[in-house]
Amino acid sequence: MDARPLPTEQLVSPAQVWTRLATDLQARAICLMAQLALNLVAAPDERPPKESEHAPLTHRSQTPA
Repeated sequence: MDARPLPTEQLVSPAQVWTRLATDLQARAICLMAQLALNLVAAPDERPPKESEHAPLTHRSQTPA
């Protein structure tokens, strides 16, 4: 996907978008961001286990040949 704007599109800063957004939509956006933050903090750690936790431990008791 090409993220570059078309030559006819005008670049607008996020601050300009925010100030033009209706107050009720600003409030909704803030609530959604707060919900995302809460979900991130409250979610259990679901990182996959490290490979070392899956691999059986091997002990090399023999000397190399």
